Amino acid sequence: MVARMQPLTVVSLLYGDIRGYHRGSIRRRVDAQQRLSHDEMARLNEREFQLHLHRSIARFPFYAERVKAHRGSLPNVGEPVRSEELPVWTRHDQREFFAQQERPHDSMFAHQTSGSTSLPVRFHITRESWEWRNAIVDRAYGWAQAEEGRKSLYVWAADQKRPDLAQRIKHGVHMRLQRRVQFDAFQQFGDAEREACVRMINRFRPHAIVGYTGQLVDIARYVRAHPGLLTWKAKTLVNAAEGLQAGQRELLRSTLVDDVFLSYGCREFMSIGMECDRHVGYHMHTDNLRVEVVDDEGRPVSPGEEGRIVVTDFHNAATPFIRYEIGDIGVMARPDTRCACGLPFPLLTSVDGRLQDVVHTPNGPMSGLYVTYTMRQFDYWVEGYQVIQNANDRIKVRLMTKSEFTPERLGPIKALLKKKLGESMTIEFERVTELERRRSGKVALVISSIDAT
Repeated sequence: MVARMQPLTVVSLLYGDIRGYHRGSIRRRVDAQQRLSHDEMARLNEREFQLHLHRSIARFPFYAERVKAHRGSLPNVGEPVRSEELPVWTRHDQREFFAQQERPHDSMFAHQTSGSTSLPVRFHITRESWEWRNAIVDRAYGWAQAEEGRKSLYVWAADQKRPDLAQRIKHGVHMRLQRRVQFDAFQQFGDAEREACVRMINRFRPHAIVGYTGQLVDIARYVRAHPGLLTWKAKTLVNAAEGLQAGQRELLRSTLVDDVFLSYGCREFMSIGMECDRHVGYHMHTDNLRVEVVDDEGRPVSPGEEGRIVVTDFHNAATPFIRYEIGDIGVMARPDTRCACGLPFPLLTSVDGRLQDVVHTPNGPMSGLYVTYTMRQFDYWVEGYQVIQNANDRIKVRLMTKSEFTPERLGPIKALLKKKLGESMTIEFERVTELERRRSGKVALVISSIDAT
């Protein structure tokens, strides 16, 4: 299960160490920890949880007050605290916290969720956490033979704003060192783009394909409908952003790749869990995170029972992500469950996360993530959004906004949505104070009465 280091990745490690990022030492530690025993991993998880909790209480009065209000008093310095004694940290808590937080001295940058839940969240992230996140992702992708240095094609989103020349050069060098190429998944993704992506696969001949589930499924269907177009079948595929629906793993295996690996993550933490080659659940990265499944009161549910997923991030000292609810429902395996692969990480056996939201257009169905990608640009004014659809050529966009609608505010949103969804799409707007939620608690991005085809 140990990932092979490709020669070109040494350059990236040396660069990170020269800049003082401790990239090499973090990568070595992350690699070594996957060879711990289950008991050693459990002790490591408990130690890191307590350290981050007490650090956050001491550093953030806002969080300390939430803890005090929930448990009646603050713990003494160094006093062990059980998870269930602590409040669940919600998206609304984080939005309120970020609004009053001054930029921390150790903040690398202010990050933001993609908005696929229709309620974007902003947070600060440290360089240490950034290095840990990328090392964890690379370790997990190594289980799927898609780690840094392995020839991989990413069906991913290009930057909405064109970066300057220096940034483009730096990105190009990084991609070349990583042996990766990217196909922009957020252009108008019709048959012409699907064919162009297939031809890129044929030219580049990747070992692995990584990308957004909806777009990869679209490409697989296109390949199935055009026999002979795809001349290169990759070995593995890693999905991102959305879960697979019934029959889609089989579709991807029969058309694009030999094997499909499910990943589970979010923008707040990057990778939370990942399948190994046994495909029996998500191995949770408990050397970087604590993952719990809880009831509506924040109490842990029994293994095998469904509950709300909350996550604690050990290495992001700039944000108190402790028992943070990401809006998914999951089921935890029994603590004594052991995967035959030998990894020490506990298993999350199922996740009811983001569905593949689809907006129907006169030109065919399109991923709801196109809406997310468009709405990111208006977060200075829009606090939440949701698409309601009852006809192929008409949508209503519900908006939670900081001020009243004006033509100057709505005009750019409508223009960009029409660019994605087609000029013939009729778009109406409705200002609301609440958005409809799924049973997981997540806001539904698209509510449609149109049957999927």
